[in-house]
Amino acid sequence: MKILYFGNPLLDTDNLAVKVCRKLEQENKSKDIEFEHISDTFQLIDKNLDEAILIDVVHGIIKTGFVDSSSLKQSRISSLHDFDLGFLIKLKKISLKILGIPQGYSEELALKEVRSLLPLNS
Repeated sequence: MKILYFGNPLLDTDNLAVKVCRKLEQENKSKDIEFEHISDTFQLIDKNLDEAILIDVVHGIIKTGFVDSSSLKQSRISSLHDFDLGFLIKLKKISLKILGIPQGYSEELALKEVRSLLPLNS
């Protein structure tokens, strides 16, 4: 299984998924699970996403959980700067497993809830 995570490690408002996944990667002993930080949606174009779980902070949810990828808003594309996850899903005609962490969560709570939802061997 591949766990892909988003976020900017340098921004406090956008680094929660990065912090959580880096801790999980250090704790995880299974060689069957690979973690990869995604800094740009373009990195996903050529990836096989069938077995992947994407983890990111999601605005508007109240508890960590899986988000239906078909419910993501699709931005209007005017330039390549508008290429987002919603557009990628439409482009590749795929359904993704997205694990969303609520914006503003504490790192401890996020880590606890993500651990409980992933098949990790600590």
